[in-house]
Amino acid sequence: NLLLFWGIEITSEIEFSQFCCWNKDCPDYGIKNQGNIALKERYSKNNHALLKCKTCNHRFSETRGTVFFGLDTPEEEVLRTLAMFDKGSIRGVTRATGHSKDTICRWVEIAGTHSKEVTAYFLKDLDLKRVEVDEIWSYKKSKKI
Repeated sequence: NLLLFWGIEITSEIEFSQFCCWNKDCPDYGIKNQGNIALKERYSKNNHALLKCKTCNHRFSETRGTVFFGLDTPEEEVLRTLAMFDKGSIRGVTRATGHSKDTICRWVEIAGTHSKEVTAYFLKDLDLKRVEVDEIWSYKKSKKI
C-alpha cells in the first residue's frame, strides 16, 4: 500500500471510506467515510478508478491529489525510478530504466512540487519555539532519518 495525500492509499481493492469529495461546493467536501463515494468506472491502461460523489455527482480520479495524477506509467515504476536517485544521477537513472531524461525530470518536478504542497499542508501554524525546533533536529539526527 502507498500512503498518499490526505491519507489516501492505493491498493488493489478500493476502500471508499478513504476518499472524500473534491468539490468545494459539496456539503461532503473533504470529509472521509461519509458513504458518498462510489465507483463510476475504470479507465486508462493502469485501470484507475473514476470515483463519483453521490451527494453532488462530482467525478474524480482515485489518483487526484497524488503525485501519480495524470501519469500513464504504473505507480510502482515511477516510485522505483525516483528511488534510484538515492544512488545515481539523471543520466544513470535514464540508462538503468530506459525512460527518457525528459520523462524522469518531469517526474522529479511533479514529486518535488507534491512534496512541497504536502509539507506546507501539514507544517502550518505550528508556533514552535527555538528549543522545540532544536529538539526535533536532535531527534532526527539520533534516528538518522
